[in-house]
Amino acid sequence: MNRKNETMNIAIIGNWGHHVCVLEETDLVPEARVVGLAPGIEGEDLGSLQKAYPDAVTFGDHHAMLAESRPDVILISTRLDRIAPLAIDTANAGLHSICEKPLALTHENLRALWDAVVANRTQCLAMLSSRKQSVLAAAKALVESGRIGTVQLLNARKSYKCPDAPTGWLGRRETYGGTIPWVGIHALDFIAFAAGSPFRSVSAFHANVAHPLQPGREDICTMNLQLANGALATASIDYLRPQSAPSHGDDWLRIVGTEGSVEAAMERNSLTVFDADGVHEITEFAPRAPYFPDLIRSMPKPGSAGPTAETRQSFALTHTALCARDAADTCQTINDLRGPWDDLH
Repeated sequence: MNRKNETMNIAIIGNWGHHVCVLEETDLVPEARVVGLAPGIEGEDLGSLQKAYPDAVTFGDHHAMLAESRPDVILISTRLDRIAPLAIDTANAGLHSICEKPLALTHENLRALWDAVVANRTQCLAMLSSRKQSVLAAAKALVESGRIGTVQLLNARKSYKCPDAPTGWLGRRETYGGTIPWVGIHALDFIAFAAGSPFRSVSAFHANVAHPLQPGREDICTMNLQLANGALATASIDYLRPQSAPSHGDDWLRIVGTEGSVEAAMERNSLTVFDADGVHEITEFAPRAPYFPDLIRSMPKPGSAGPTAETRQSFALTHTALCARDAADTCQTINDLRGPWDDLH
């Protein structure tokens, strides 16, 4: 698609969620411009986007924008049950999308989105940028250097603050989708990135123990996973981080190899290596590289190519997250996580 110094036209559907993470990077790119805005749900307030991008055309609905505007990519970031339908409409319009995660709340919608992307030869990616997080990227580089041997076990943690107050659609399963797909997908991304392997089996548990005003939002979750390369992994997710904590979230990944281990504390900006020479603390890292501008530049022209590795990855992670939620709902282990987006399928 676009290459460096060529115009990068962006349109936005919705005004809730992680589109701000994409925009804070594209805003720094001189050639990027926001050309269109549309609501993702009826009555959605686009005021903050209109103020930030006064030259963008505001449309009454996304159908009008898709018909009249031909941007390089659409950012879709709104109520979670609307992500898949909006992304399907975008693919059917022959346009690429970068979407709030998870890409869908049901397996049926995820498959329908995949079919639309494949049929129209477009790309659809989730807003998962952790792979460029400085500490995690350093941990991955250390693993690839062979310093801790072959990775055999991984433990991920996601912990967030969450006041016990009514949250509207975020407190209802039908519009929220579950904490494992919403938050746990980040932990899955950490693990898959570090291990370099897709998932093949999952069991899980979840519950709401401290937030009765949000009955559809689980506040404790665990996942137990086997990867295709034989490594094992666990993940814990919670909304029990104290309000007095210094940051909203606490992201952490432990990677255990045959010759040592690595502990990556992303929020604390710290990496600890345990190997044959002892314990080593690393607290200085290369600056975090912008993720989304280069991702947009790398997208092939719509209609010219099938799903890229990044598109397949987003679908595989969403599928695994939905299967983990199902495993928690049913107290069963799901032993086949393959799908049409899986290169090994």
